[in-house]
Amino acid sequence: MKEITLMFAARQINALNSILPAIGGFFSSLFSFDFKRAGALVTAVFQLIGAFMLDTPVTPYKDAVDMSRFELVWSDEFDHGFDTEIWQGHYVYGNNDTQRRDYCWWNRDAVSFTDDGCLKLSVEYKENGPKGPGYYSYGMETNPNKNYAGDHKGYEQLYGYFEISCILPEGSGINPAFWLLTDGMWADDTDGGVSGAEIDILETNTDYDEKSPAFGSIVQTIHVDAYEEAHKHENQGFYYADYPYNKFNTYGVEWNKDEYIFYVNGIETARTSFGGVCEVPLYLIISIGVDEKIENNPHLPTAMIVDYVRCYQYK
Repeated sequence: MKEITLMFAARQINALNSILPAIGGFFSSLFSFDFKRAGALVTAVFQLIGAFMLDTPVTPYKDAVDMSRFELVWSDEFDHGFDTEIWQGHYVYGNNDTQRRDYCWWNRDAVSFTDDGCLKLSVEYKENGPKGPGYYSYGMETNPNKNYAGDHKGYEQLYGYFEISCILPEGSGINPAFWLLTDGMWADDTDGGVSGAEIDILETNTDYDEKSPAFGSIVQTIHVDAYEEAHKHENQGFYYADYPYNKFNTYGVEWNKDEYIFYVNGIETARTSFGGVCEVPLYLIISIGVDEKIENNPHLPTAMIVDYVRCYQYK
């Protein structure tokens, strides 16, 4: 097994270890005449083999999240606006500030709202942008420890269930994300993720190929030990959503003192305690990163449409 772990990523080993339980679930479903579940597990077995051998995505097939264990403690439904006492720019220091982020500028003008009350984070090329010609996007956070503009109190939470409902932007070079973070992630003295972690509940690969097996999938990842030489991360795998570029899907994580459990559309994708489970509150971030592949993106302007963000705590 040691030789196998050296050849394959942790997510691929997890896929390998999931094959036999999925086969067992298939026969159990047959015996209980649950043929729909049995069919889903057949697909899962073949996809798990592909995930192990080729690092390809898997359709979520495990248990559904039990929401009866939670109560809603905070949300933003983005009904034609957002709570500016909670949200502010991520690396954008004030409502009119513009900052360079990788291959684009982040500016508040990228934020708008749809007629039916959803948040819209746009990505587009502007000839007359605040910093001149270039690509423009945005990131927003609920960090309570910084106040860039106005009366800001932010929001952070220790443990619970965190979920976003959104439609993803189309095209290459775009990295929409919903993630949890704490300022402790930058600490010089690292202790794994215990005093600070980055939990990526939703991200996408900036490659965008409609003919690729990975098309329509997302990735979920844990980062620990700051962002310098000590940095470590564990990619939990690639998971298919349901036509995520034109339909709302939900992406969530359950976080307790023992582990993180990831979900797509309420179905478990992966669970881990990588780095040691974070023991301090985390704040929320919604962002769209951009890299050089956007030069080949024919879908611009495009946008991430967010119906809601919700935070639940254990009852």
